Amino acid sequence: MLQPPASPAAAASPFQPRPAGPPTALQIVDRILAQGDVAARPKTVDRIVAGDPTTIVKGIATMAIASMEGLRAASEAGCNLVVAYDGPFWSETDNLERATAYPGFQAKRDFLRAHDMVVFHFRDHFRDRVPDGISVGMARALDWESRRAPGGDIDRFLLSPTTLLGLARELAEKLDDRTLRVVGDPKLPVSRVAASWGNAAQLPTIKLLNSDVDVVICGYTREWEAVEYAQDMIATGLRKGLILLGQAKSVEGGMRYCAEWLKGFVPEVPVTFFAQPEPYWTLKPMGAGKA
Repeated sequence: MLQPPASPAAAASPFQPRPAGPPTALQIVDRILAQGDVAARPKTVDRIVAGDPTTIVKGIATMAIASMEGLRAASEAGCNLVVAYDGPFWSETDNLERATAYPGFQAKRDFLRAHDMVVFHFRDHFRDRVPDGISVGMARALDWESRRAPGGDIDRFLLSPTTLLGLARELAEKLDDRTLRVVGDPKLPVSRVAASWGNAAQLPTIKLLNSDVDVVICGYTREWEAVEYAQDMIATGLRKGLILLGQAKSVEGGMRYCAEWLKGFVPEVPVTFFAQPEPYWTLKPMGAGKA
């Protein structure tokens, strides 16, 4: 497993010579981790989790999750280095000990090997950037860059007055999110918004719900924690909303921005962002409704 350089800031010197010839996956990963003034974490998920680090890179794909669909699309486009916010093996730490005997793991592993692909799990250092890379990209995807609330919090927004339903529709349209879920009164007036892109942990989300915002947007959270807390707030008469986008849709804007960012210091190969289909479907779009 790869760890970030001991001193990323020092490694970022523009005067360092770069190896001649096509770059390897490891060289590009080292270049990524050397960007900016982000301190190396003693413990991080950011590392190569699949493939040979010495593989010559022909193209780079960025995506929210290194899903099978995403890997296929990247390979068909000629990209053999995948930079993914979430890794390919369904685990925070990419622990494979309990998965290697299962056909789902074997199929994915064999596909990566057959197509000489390398997967770089890239989350912590991108989020440690100032400003947070995912936050920058999500604000761009929503066209909310000019709607940030006073106070300097990059994930607080002051929007034109709308309703909770209206905001949900805006998010669904702009993020191509067919299966987002909403807690709260559809007619609730909203304008003050806080976002927690990706996983929203229990206590930070509860703290946001108790702040001076009308609605909190997140990727996902445990239903019996922050979701039930929001529902209990509403049941006691407090006027709040909670919108859950799903993990991929809540970070895809950030990984689209990541592709543009990578192009600034990896000029040798093409860099492409890949959106991916949502894993869920619902009954209503299929025509099921009240009899």
